[in-house]
Amino acid sequence: MLDKGETAALILLDLSAAFDTVCHHTLCTHLYDAWISHKALAWITSFLSGRTQRVRLPPFLVGATKTTCGVPQGSALSPTLFNIYMALLANIIRSHNLNIVSYADDTQLILSLTKDPTTAKTNLHDGLHAIATWMEKSRIKLNFEKTEVLILGSNRSAWEDSWWPATLGTAPTPTTHARNLGFILDSSLTMTQQANAISSSCFNTLPMLRKIFRWIPTETRKTITHALVSNRLDYSNALYAGTTAKLQKKLQRIQNASARLILNIPRRDHISAHLRDLHWLPVTKRITFKLLIHAHKALHNIGPAYLNERLTFHTPTRQPRSANLALAAVLRIHRTTAGSRSFSYLAAKTWNTLPAHLRQTQDLLTFRKHLKTWLFEQ
Repeated sequence: MLDKGETAALILLDLSAAFDTVCHHTLCTHLYDAWISHKALAWITSFLSGRTQRVRLPPFLVGATKTTCGVPQGSALSPTLFNIYMALLANIIRSHNLNIVSYADDTQLILSLTKDPTTAKTNLHDGLHAIATWMEKSRIKLNFEKTEVLILGSNRSAWEDSWWPATLGTAPTPTTHARNLGFILDSSLTMTQQANAISSSCFNTLPMLRKIFRWIPTETRKTITHALVSNRLDYSNALYAGTTAKLQKKLQRIQNASARLILNIPRRDHISAHLRDLHWLPVTKRITFKLLIHAHKALHNIGPAYLNERLTFHTPTRQPRSANLALAAVLRIHRTTAGSRSFSYLAAKTWNTLPAHLRQTQDLLTFRKHLKTWLFEQ
């Protein structure tokens, strides 16, 4: 959308206590309709049934009450069951020509505000009413008061209160940034807000680790730092692809400080060799690594559908010698700023810079291993 000069709206729906409101009877009906085998359905029914809950407020203890709704949070099975429960909602949303991206109880709607706005507004009104009706019927509370709207594009004034159905309450005021699955998106997609938040969080953590690391061996330091710092730095880092060198340098400072802390290196010493000793790719290469992993999944149709459909292998009209080099098709872009950072363009361009033997590797684990080795050698 942005590459075509359109302005888009990202609507982040807020579900209140979503996992706790899943009706067991309705869920089992959905599972039956999805042709789940009788044995598996009986096992899942047993997993959900017979659960009780009680409230304890010393010295009082309320008697146990049987639960007829809710999937246990913390169970590996619960997100899958919740996705099955919500699958019908996705079909309803798509029937109103709205794009949906969802993960468990995080649901977002995406629509263009400037391409045929009259039709788009009608689709949004009808879609939101259908969502509210389905949610009420399914005993899921949709909290419109906490629903956020993020406007992406140059025409920020394209969103007006009239886009929001008056029957659903006051229209949300567009925000400058919003947290989506723990990642902060800003209206210009610069990722600056996220980088600042990660930098602040990690540089608050590192001094606390310094106090205890003097008594801890190096391997244990690496494990702790990976859990508390590196994981934050690597979370959704493919979204940093195409961002400014200044922003990526800010993230690199976090990695450098982590390496100095683990290996007890003086501040003024060069860090590159020590990063290699830790077998850590620099931040820019870690971003490239994650982007290419997503590209490999998309090209082999094992990634999310919304990425698979944006990346395909190049199919030449004739059969030259390069026909079997597994090159990705690079789409033409209309706007350098927006289009050059799109997954369909940037991932394809980066993929085509790989040596042929890497592009032709089909097994994902083998590709990851050889890709990391190749990036270290660059």
